[in-house]
Amino acid sequence: MIPQDFRTQSFKTPEQWESGLMYRLDTLKTGGITLHSSHTFAQWIIKIEDGLINPAGLVVDECCQVFFIDIDADSNKCGLYRYNQSLQKLELLSYIEYHVSHSNMECPARIVLDTLTLWVNDTKNRRILAFSRDTFQVKHAIDKYIINNQEELIEPIDVGLDQFGQLYILNGKPNNCQIIKYDTSGNFIQVFELNLKEPVGLALDENNNIWIIDKTSKKLIRFKENDSKIIQDMEIQLSEVYQEFQPFYITIDGKGTIFISDSHNGLIHQFDPDGNYIGKVPGFSGQVRGLFADSQGDLYISSNNGISRLSSYQTYSTEAGIYYSKTLDSGIEKCQWHRLALEAEIPPKSLLEIYYSLSDDPQKKQDIDTKLRENIPANAKAEFIDTVLKWNGPEKNPEDMLFKEKNGRYLWLKLKLLTFDEKVKPIITRMKVIYPRISYLRYLPEIYQENAISKEFLERFLSIFETANCELETSIDHIDTYFDPDTVPRKFLTWFASWLNVSLEEGWTEDKKRQFISEAYSLYKLKGTTVGMKKLIHIYTGKEPLILEHSKLGKPVVLGKSFILGIQSQLLKTPVRGFRLGDDSILGMAALRDKVQSLDELFLPMAHRFTIIIDLSFEEFTRIEKGLRQIIDDEKPAHTAYDLRFNDKRESMGTYVGVNTRLDYYEPLLLGVTATVGSGIILMKGEHSGKIEKYARLGHDTELI
Repeated sequence: MIPQDFRTQSFKTPEQWESGLMYRLDTLKTGGITLHSSHTFAQWIIKIEDGLINPAGLVVDECCQVFFIDIDADSNKCGLYRYNQSLQKLELLSYIEYHVSHSNMECPARIVLDTLTLWVNDTKNRRILAFSRDTFQVKHAIDKYIINNQEELIEPIDVGLDQFGQLYILNGKPNNCQIIKYDTSGNFIQVFELNLKEPVGLALDENNNIWIIDKTSKKLIRFKENDSKIIQDMEIQLSEVYQEFQPFYITIDGKGTIFISDSHNGLIHQFDPDGNYIGKVPGFSGQVRGLFADSQGDLYISSNNGISRLSSYQTYSTEAGIYYSKTLDSGIEKCQWHRLALEAEIPPKSLLEIYYSLSDDPQKKQDIDTKLRENIPANAKAEFIDTVLKWNGPEKNPEDMLFKEKNGRYLWLKLKLLTFDEKVKPIITRMKVIYPRISYLRYLPEIYQENAISKEFLERFLSIFETANCELETSIDHIDTYFDPDTVPRKFLTWFASWLNVSLEEGWTEDKKRQFISEAYSLYKLKGTTVGMKKLIHIYTGKEPLILEHSKLGKPVVLGKSFILGIQSQLLKTPVRGFRLGDDSILGMAALRDKVQSLDELFLPMAHRFTIIIDLSFEEFTRIEKGLRQIIDDEKPAHTAYDLRFNDKRESMGTYVGVNTRLDYYEPLLLGVTATVGSGIILMKGEHSGKIEKYARLGHDTELI
């Protein structure tokens, strides 16, 4: 079998997979598809019984600090709070001047932030407040805008930020609504008119698409901003999820997953980036008062029970995910497609089903291609395709399958992925379609092809050997790819590394393994040097180490030419403190002698020794210490010794910012909020200013930071 006899169409890169239609599926970064992640309850951040009254809008910053709004019981106002998860510390940052009553316990419901500003939608006071992230004092308030030389008051419903930090306000007007756009400094840019009945929520995704939910019509609508205009390009009917759906809050995570709360039954429903319904978020039920999804995919919820976090880590939807390929055109009328080869991982309690359809009808191809380009939800496209095409199958969990006796120029594939255990998922990393059918049957006498039934059986039987031989022939034909770290197949990486005497860690990512192999040759030239060791450690840990060579840290003082006894130094009869056994001197290790056997003996404690300092936490260091020491032992000169330290080991080695010292977030003092003059702060100057252990007692009322 000659590989060139076949043609192939492959699905490997993310772009190739995204040319088709995905429903409840995620695209892998390296190429391939798998089931969409689902959220499950992870932890309570803070509960109602911990002192909350009615937590509303919330947002989480890059340091995982939770900002939220709640009623302050003492002042009868709404307070802006910050909760530090690592320290489990709750603090009041500022007040929002809105007096609550027992009949009205509502607070502002949306908070968004950028690098400099924290924006709060103060709906009841009809304004947007901008707080400085340095001091958490109000910088300015947006309560009106000027258009056509006329001042207009705002009625803010919801707010959102785009990827450039520009603010979008969903503004309510009688019988109409608007989107008002401001820059990062709160300066008015322009206003867009919308024709919606009762908009209640707004969110922007990473592509700056604007998503709005309309409560009356129960619709999720997507808008695109183009040439200073807002254009509606998609509309999803939420009542199709179920009739009583009452949408209210909306948020979008970094992967484009849309979360919408349902005020009717206290559930949260999720939709994929194309607006397809994925299912309800498991593990949560309650009265939702605020939603936030971070870039990692975690979902934070403020509710009548407190503030909780739901994680999507290694939890997958039990709803079936479906993939429809684009139209595959062989260019051959009545083509007999040969086989489908897959690279897939199908763990126990998961399932892969494959369907296919063939046709010579160009009109059918045009109808399907046109439908795939339409801006409608994927489930609507899938329903149309299933109506137009007649599917053959399913073939269950195949790694290699033949297309049965049926001809057609065009081929469509349908892959259905399913798991019965939310902790496992099927993954398809590569798919290759091979055509036309050229089997070993052509090498046999014609008598073996006369009977149609026996011909089909024999063709399928011979395809077993054909498949194995074809893969071998293809591998031999492309043998050069096995000697390039960028193209060698993933399963051969360890074998390829052994040629270079390189050991690969099982836990490394594929990219790190390839990088390690590609740099192995150049690293051999640097073996035993400080530069080479730094590069190896950086590849292994992802952190830049600091290597200190003891012989270069200081210059010994030797009596002689530049250091003369009696001029630069004096010998006293008795040392100032004397030598203390166990402190200055260790019995059997430090001896006072009047004669040194070798001049080099004095320098041995510093010679051939070095220290490696690396910015790793205790958990990180414990996890990789064994492999890291193995790399250092293999790389260092045999006659040298070393000390390996991470950032929790700071004794007697100095302080190095970015290596063993980190500058953490500094909390400013807010007079009247976090500090009071006369209580926690004394304003003094001159010689009577604060002195440790005199005017301030360390550990009692003073803390070193």
